[in-house]
Amino acid sequence: MQLNFFRYFEKVARLRMVLLSFFLLCGVLFCVEFLIERHAYFEVEAYFNFYSIYGFVMFSIIIFGSRALRFFLMRKENYYEEKAVDSEEYHEGGVN
Repeated sequence: MQLNFFRYFEKVARLRMVLLSFFLLCGVLFCVEFLIERHAYFEVEAYFNFYSIYGFVMFSIIIFGSRALRFFLMRKENYYEEKAVDSEEYHEGGVN
């Protein structure tokens, strides 16, 4: 029997359990933020939930920045045309 990790989440109950666990972990980490004492090197690091906000903002910049880059770097679907291997003519008969 072949083990496929992604098939584990095909059942809705298992997916809900994993998502609930994830949200519970996020909530616990949010609450722990009130209990720890920060020893920040920069003043901005001492703000409440700085690292989660910073991570979200940087992730958003990466995503939207990649969409902007796509506008400049994207090529047509047939960019390679006759240079591509799959555009070669093949003989109907067998190999000689």
